[in-house]
Amino acid sequence: MRRLTLTEYSTTSGVALDATELAMLRGVHPTLRIEPAMGLPGRFDLTPDQHIGLVQLPTLAIEIQPKMPMSSVVFLVSYAADRVNWSRMQTAWQDDATLVDLIATVLCRSIERSTRKGLLAGYRSHEESLSAPRGRIRFPEHISMRLGQAPPIEIEHDLFTTDIIENRVLLSALSRLRRLPLRSVTINHEIGRAARLFGGVELVHYPKHSIPEPVITPLNRHYEPAVRIAQLVLRSSSVDVGSGARRADAFLVDMNAVFELFLRTALRESLGCPPSAFPDRPPRLRLDAAERIPLKPDLCLIAGGRIAWVGDAKYKRLSPVGYQNADVYQMLAYLIATGLPSGTLIYAADAGLTSTKHEIEDAARTVRIRTLDLREPPRVILREVASLAEQIQIGVAELSA
Repeated sequence: MRRLTLTEYSTTSGVALDATELAMLRGVHPTLRIEPAMGLPGRFDLTPDQHIGLVQLPTLAIEIQPKMPMSSVVFLVSYAADRVNWSRMQTAWQDDATLVDLIATVLCRSIERSTRKGLLAGYRSHEESLSAPRGRIRFPEHISMRLGQAPPIEIEHDLFTTDIIENRVLLSALSRLRRLPLRSVTINHEIGRAARLFGGVELVHYPKHSIPEPVITPLNRHYEPAVRIAQLVLRSSSVDVGSGARRADAFLVDMNAVFELFLRTALRESLGCPPSAFPDRPPRLRLDAAERIPLKPDLCLIAGGRIAWVGDAKYKRLSPVGYQNADVYQMLAYLIATGLPSGTLIYAADAGLTSTKHEIEDAARTVRIRTLDLREPPRVILREVASLAEQIQIGVAELSA
């Protein structure tokens, strides 16, 4: 099998692809830019976007590496999963480990912590046919299916079981990882050991865009870090293209989503506020009076029952000349809709870009630009997030004065 290594936002020229490989690659990684190489029939220039990971074709394995050190990716992912101890992750991988190995390690360690006192259990509605009543009799079904005869009786009752949504999501993510190529034998064993914990749980193969979102309560909050990572795994795994020996698989992590999740977690901690004050999803927000133009900022702080600060996470390739105008327009729309005097665009900085601000005089609004260099050590990144949190607190205090 041929192997190819790409780097996000960098073009690799003259890659040989036959018609089958080309079709499969476009199907399993639709956001990869594929352009014919000038003057080279059968060869193509490949440019990845912010999706990093692995693409496995029958005849070609492609690894897409991040522009930052892999250790930084592990830090962002593990910290975003409710501050999983990143330092412990370093002992489980080597310099040649792939992204799949690293994410698998984070998930297995999170599951280990979450299930230390046993699997989470809960009540789940169950329907069956019995010879005697138990629970609630399903009269419409009993009459239509049994013509009113008994037994058996169609009944519904609640079971206290470990076969609940949270455990199904974790088992499904482990199953996805086992189907992908892993370099580390140790991590393969860890996945197998973690999967054996879920012996009484049904394996469900969730579609990529229909992954459950369990409601987090005090009873299952210790599961939240593991569930977050499992959801990331399920969203990053592709639907099979082809079957059998002609199957193509992919595990592609959207670094824009990881960066946003990291910022939300880190800002919550720096601000010392609960998820209700710094929610995963913003309150209902519309730009126009008819409420036909919805707005969905990545980050917002709620104080006094209203949005007191708004921000957007931007993990993208920018030239040293400056920032994309569309990002500033987007933030300006958020500020107009919320009535706030200022908001912040937070970039994963490229070389040469610095923090600044744009004064929109006619609108009396300020769009602030903050950059985080993700190539820096974790303590430096977190120090910068703390500085941003301090700026947010000052702005909110001025707003309420």
